[in-house]
Amino acid sequence: MTRTRARSQPNARRTRPPYTYTPLPSPRHVRLIRLIHFDPILSQVFITLTAHPIDTLTHRFTALSYTWGSATEPFEPPQLLPHHPTGTNPQNIELIVVPQASFQTFRRTDDLATTEGALLDLHTPPGIAFLDVTGNLSDFFRSYLVGFPLRHLQSSSGAPLNFQQVSHLWIDAICIDQGSPAEKAAQIPLMGEVYSRAGRVLAWLGAEERRLGVFCWWHRVVYPRIREFVIQGGEGAKRVLREGDFVDGGFWREFLGLEGPPGGGRRGGGGGENFHRMWADTWVDYWAFYRTRRYFHRAWIVQEVVVAGRFDMMAGVKGEMLSWEDMTGFAFFLGHVGWLDSLDALVGELLSGEYTEAKSRGFGITDIGGMQAQHQIRHQAQEKTEWPEHWWAALSSVRRRGCFLPQDKVFATVGILQQALPEGTPLPFPVDPTATPEEVFTHAATTLLINSPHLTLLSFVDYPFYRNLASLPSWVPDLTTAKFPWPLGHFGTPFTACISPSPPPYPPPPRTITPKGELCLRGFRLDTISHKSQYQPPLNTRLAETALQFLATLPVHYPHAKFPSAESAESDDDSQDATTTTTKGQFREAALVHTLTCHETSNINRGTPAETARLSASFRDWLLVALGQVYAACLLRPGDNKDEYSAEWVAECEARKEAIGKVIAGLGEERVLVPGVEELEGHGRAVAAAKRGEGPWPEGVGSQRKFSDQVKRVMLYRCLFRTAGGWIGVCSDACEVGDEVWLLEGGAVPYVLRRDKESKDGARFVFCGECYVHGVMDGELLRDGLFEGKFDEVVIL
Repeated sequence: MTRTRARSQPNARRTRPPYTYTPLPSPRHVRLIRLIHFDPILSQVFITLTAHPIDTLTHRFTALSYTWGSATEPFEPPQLLPHHPTGTNPQNIELIVVPQASFQTFRRTDDLATTEGALLDLHTPPGIAFLDVTGNLSDFFRSYLVGFPLRHLQSSSGAPLNFQQVSHLWIDAICIDQGSPAEKAAQIPLMGEVYSRAGRVLAWLGAEERRLGVFCWWHRVVYPRIREFVIQGGEGAKRVLREGDFVDGGFWREFLGLEGPPGGGRRGGGGGENFHRMWADTWVDYWAFYRTRRYFHRAWIVQEVVVAGRFDMMAGVKGEMLSWEDMTGFAFFLGHVGWLDSLDALVGELLSGEYTEAKSRGFGITDIGGMQAQHQIRHQAQEKTEWPEHWWAALSSVRRRGCFLPQDKVFATVGILQQALPEGTPLPFPVDPTATPEEVFTHAATTLLINSPHLTLLSFVDYPFYRNLASLPSWVPDLTTAKFPWPLGHFGTPFTACISPSPPPYPPPPRTITPKGELCLRGFRLDTISHKSQYQPPLNTRLAETALQFLATLPVHYPHAKFPSAESAESDDDSQDATTTTTKGQFREAALVHTLTCHETSNINRGTPAETARLSASFRDWLLVALGQVYAACLLRPGDNKDEYSAEWVAECEARKEAIGKVIAGLGEERVLVPGVEELEGHGRAVAAAKRGEGPWPEGVGSQRKFSDQVKRVMLYRCLFRTAGGWIGVCSDACEVGDEVWLLEGGAVPYVLRRDKESKDGARFVFCGECYVHGVMDGELLRDGLFEGKFDEVVIL
């Protein structure tokens, strides 16, 4: 019995019963979709949905990585968005789930699964049910099945795929019964295996094609020329790129032979300023492609990309294939030559706040690319030590991304954790989709603290006023927010304030977590905060004024930092006075430089007098530029820029100028790095004249950026403080006078704790954040034996 497809008429859409999931045979089974037939007229895809033991599926299917809901964030007004190519929105795909009993014994030559013998009669199948597929997933099926299967077999990147790999799919929304918490709890721990066992992981970025053409142009035309330019020119070529203006058409023409972007940019071609704007627009479109695609800001993709053996990307109505290697390579290049910061600034000027308020550093892919490389190296070497560090990197990456459920901030990393653990080790915490976010986050934090000798986790705890989960223990990071300062005690930190001196492997110090979520450990109380400055954004003018005022409260010599005089002699002659340390202690200006930069932690020579000397000139320029802005503001005139001038603003700056002058006068002769009033006045006059177009900008202050960049990283959400015993440091702006500075066993940095007022024994605290204390960060107190026998029990609520 035969019947050709050409003589049969397609069935119209009709009401079918919804698909009912049957329980999986075991916790080690997963369901796979097999594509049978696609009807583009009715938007129907016929599939089978069958269960298989996961151990038998290695390299036999494609795992889809995508985002639920909309694929994009369309910040533009609706009338500016492109229409669908058909002119109308296509109807949602209807998945027709066909049971095995519906297959007939006659052969058809025009079905998708022609290699498997018995095929389906689409007109009279019994027992058919449906799954309604909407939005982004509907678009995926429609694009994926364009030219199926030959397009995937012939044009896929990397090694060729076989028919089974492209016709069998794993898609979470379909292959997992989303209405069954028990099944979800069993399937989540398998996610790492699903994506690592897949023949490929296919990322779907959505059907919208706005900016897709220019995005591909950057990777297929520009990036290869840049790579060739760097290969031929070496470090000199990199220096040219670092110093070049990336929106200058002449730069691209001279060094890379590019006349202009495709289509002349959004504003068309032309010369002069139009040509400059054309390149700027093309850069902004590239940046906005990442920003508008929700995929790059979704929590689950971290795991899906990192554990994948083969990773491909697809976008657009016809399923344009994109190269992940080119995307990450270009993003890393932009960061290496320092163009990311300039691009962020450019975007801030040309796009509205909706685009720029929730951006991800490196377009949201460089952190994943780095983790992916590290994971592959660890996996190939079967390196299973220090898995808490590897897992926390995944949690940190997921933390900056969105998800529908807060619990997924942890569950979306379970696959990475499972592959990082020694083989056969069960997950160290329960996977329960019905648990509250507080319970899940506390389980994760407990796992990290109990299995790591260090207290690194505490460096990532967010400030109370940014927390969304008020009932979370104070020592547990709220993973629903990514607002926390650059951590001082991160993994790999050079600080060793109270690290256990035991040789590797470090045994975890004694610490426990009670059923109430209380962290119990040991510590040494250093001192109590007696003075704290106010947090002063922006981190230039206001912070410089605060630093100057703080300097005036210090004794001439800081008694808690003492260096041998021989080291002082190694410093540069013109800066020696600023770094010289006597038996009385370190000169206060040098101590302040150390403190504001936290010992220049980005430099391997941090903390030495020689390094301080090199940084001193930058510190002096930073003060000159920042304080000079106040002096320049006092010279504003009514006819100047209306956004800058107001009588009230000038009056405020006059008062600030007077206060600055009094502080400088009070420092007297004990002043080396602080510019004088006359110098500030001269700088202010030059700046005011330049703003009015009456003269050049002041020269000779370029080195201030070295200090300024370090300060911006360290002092974000932090303040200067002084203790009753004369220690100085940097703490969270959430800390208060009366809080205590503690050195906790296993902590690389000191921490600020606040005694719980309701505690009867006085040994219960609220965690207030990490801090820097000048003179203890290198384990000085540990080496002096001051800790011996002086550890106290500490309970952090």
